[in-house]
Amino acid sequence: MNNLTKTLINRMSKISGTTLTDSHMDILNYAHDYYEKNRVGPLYQNIKKNTGATKEKIEELFPHGLASVYTWIGIPIQTGRDLCKPMATVHVDDYREVYFDHNATSFIRDEVKKSLLGYYSGSSGFGNPSSSTNPGKISYDIIRNSRVQISKCLKVDPEEIVFTGSGSEANNAAIKGIAFKHYAEKGHIISSKVEHPSVLKALEYLEGLGFEVTYLDVSKDGRVTAQSVNENLRDNTILVSIMAVNNEIGAINTINEIGEICQTANVPFMVDGIQGLGKIKLLPRKMGISLMTMSGHKIYAPKGVGALYVSKEMSIVPLIHGGEQESGLRAGTENIGSILAFGLASKLACSEMEKENRRLLELRDYLLEGLRKIEPDIIVNGSLEHRTANNLNIGFPDIDSGSLLLSLNQIGVYVSSGSACSAGSTEASYTIKALGVDTDRYGIIRFSFGLPNTREDVEYLFKYLPAILKQLKAESAGN
Repeated sequence: MNNLTKTLINRMSKISGTTLTDSHMDILNYAHDYYEKNRVGPLYQNIKKNTGATKEKIEELFPHGLASVYTWIGIPIQTGRDLCKPMATVHVDDYREVYFDHNATSFIRDEVKKSLLGYYSGSSGFGNPSSSTNPGKISYDIIRNSRVQISKCLKVDPEEIVFTGSGSEANNAAIKGIAFKHYAEKGHIISSKVEHPSVLKALEYLEGLGFEVTYLDVSKDGRVTAQSVNENLRDNTILVSIMAVNNEIGAINTINEIGEICQTANVPFMVDGIQGLGKIKLLPRKMGISLMTMSGHKIYAPKGVGALYVSKEMSIVPLIHGGEQESGLRAGTENIGSILAFGLASKLACSEMEKENRRLLELRDYLLEGLRKIEPDIIVNGSLEHRTANNLNIGFPDIDSGSLLLSLNQIGVYVSSGSACSAGSTEASYTIKALGVDTDRYGIIRFSFGLPNTREDVEYLFKYLPAILKQLKAESAGN
């Protein structure tokens, strides 16, 4: 079940006053899977046969019985019954699709798409880069060139770039790679409460093995201070792991200062650079970074490819064992086409960064100015000064974030109510909670811009947002 459907279910349960139970979810999951396979909704007998729920039980669980089951998971039905409305309804006479969710993922840009088409339609590059053949050498050279492109962006050596299958894998490889070096004596790790789940879950796993982890609070603007890192260093600290840019609020951390502290203390400094690559300058050697992670699909390359910078002064235990690919740090035959695309995307992103940041900053300021005119009581989550140009995280007063997300989705405006990895939940984002935001009052929406976004996209949002907010507030007041 996708996160959009989960968001719809949680919103429908909320406005109907229904407490979701395992019985609800068993029925909804079955109905969703049945519809995905057959393109029609299941009847009562199908549901009873596969979940044990009778017609009477379904009508007891859901406010409108089978009609609710269908509506809650987005199965189209025709009925005159007054079902719960999960979103605002506005007439759109100039429908367009506006993608304001580039922090979740990005499309493949034209230059990168062209390189991929050339690779997959050509007769070269299919060889195994580890083989002793001419086709293998061509594949090896493709990977080598991408390593060079990324290393030039970071001003490091090509040999310090290790390709992975994703940014999450890179985060796990870095954190566990350091921790497993100290497995016998364990040790202490410093991180923050607002890291990406691929960092937090890796740390939680290590805690289960006996490692100690300190999770730092963030300041009111959403940033980790160098002072807090310094104050929590111990004699047995084996790693400091702090993200460069927060994926939800775009806050830029004081990486330079933290790196200097780590160098002085002789403690490895790992940086999740996935939201920072191509948006801010990331220079590992200059910033005292020992390990840094990256991901292709955040910068207009395909999904399924990431990278890890490992300083030549560092050694880590491999996460994936097998062959000697990637200098023995990541076994498995490389994803050559995606690595080709990632290298080109990083080259383009870094060369265009300053110009594109200026453009996006103007667009972001235009959006914020307009939102304040439409709803003067909005709040901005996180620092505006120390923030990537493409991000705006807004709290709308007296609005349910799920309803607003679904309403905007209906008119073709795509945003996020939290990080992509945790969308669909009824719980407020842990990042937003860490800022102390009153999530009972404010519905949180993240806007994140990218290459295709224009002023016209923002104006399209402005045209329909007032009516949407008006309907949602009226519904909220009615409940």
